[in-house]
Amino acid sequence: MTLALLLAALALLPRPAAAQNFEDVRVDHQTWKALGWNDACSVALEVLTFPRLGDAIATEPISTRIGTMTIPTGKEDAATSWAYRADGVLTWRPKTVAKTERELRAAGYDAAGFSETISSASSGVRPEIDEALASTATLRSRTTRPWPGPGWRWAAADFNPLSTCALLAFQSRTPPLRWRFRLVRVYNPRARIDRAYAHAENARLLFDAGDLDAGFAESETAAALAPELGIARYNHAALLALTGRMDRAVAELAAAIAIDPSFRAKARDDEDFSSLRVREDFRDLVRRRP
Repeated sequence: MTLALLLAALALLPRPAAAQNFEDVRVDHQTWKALGWNDACSVALEVLTFPRLGDAIATEPISTRIGTMTIPTGKEDAATSWAYRADGVLTWRPKTVAKTERELRAAGYDAAGFSETISSASSGVRPEIDEALASTATLRSRTTRPWPGPGWRWAAADFNPLSTCALLAFQSRTPPLRWRFRLVRVYNPRARIDRAYAHAENARLLFDAGDLDAGFAESETAAALAPELGIARYNHAALLALTGRMDRAVAELAAAIAIDPSFRAKARDDEDFSSLRVREDFRDLVRRRP
């Protein structure tokens, strides 16, 4: 075989993933997380893009973004600055990622926010709840930038500790799963609390409709979004008990009672906690106090 024929034959062989062009690798999904807030309207986040199985190592990102989104003082729209970015097959560097995260925390991005998951699950009983949870109007944002179009659904948020800013995450409606982000100022001071109430009510509606898993997820969101809201913690404790998570149910109920002692008497006779009545820690928790 001549050299030209040999080269031509080799060119027909499938290329290993490591040798592929980045543009040839198909995306399977993206993940993201808020790493922390500073004391202004600025959040550190991480966005990872993963390849489809067979195109590259499926457990290693083919795109890494770690950086900040910031709304400057007196402005309404955010600017993005990536402290670390890498694209391509075999570019995943865990030590570099960890180092970048440490540097961001050291730079002041060390405050945890209040996370919210916006589910598409619906009981069908109260459409106004679904509409309120899906609408960014509750935030009263004054951003001048357009929201993502109909191909995207508002699926998550992370509020800063003062609840004056929120990182909004929009999920693609069709595969592959991708995310778009908006950092906005929140001009409704009750937005986070009102949304937690809506999630808590939605949790009960879903549970009553027989969708136990969706109801539990909604109660968990309500409790995480407003941990200072006693009714959200109480309802989550009830859903924890009803789904067999006994230790967590007692701990969550204790948190609810610490916020509002009236829940002690309510839990004593609440059938949602019937599975806990054999436990001494539950009986002690709801025992009448002098």
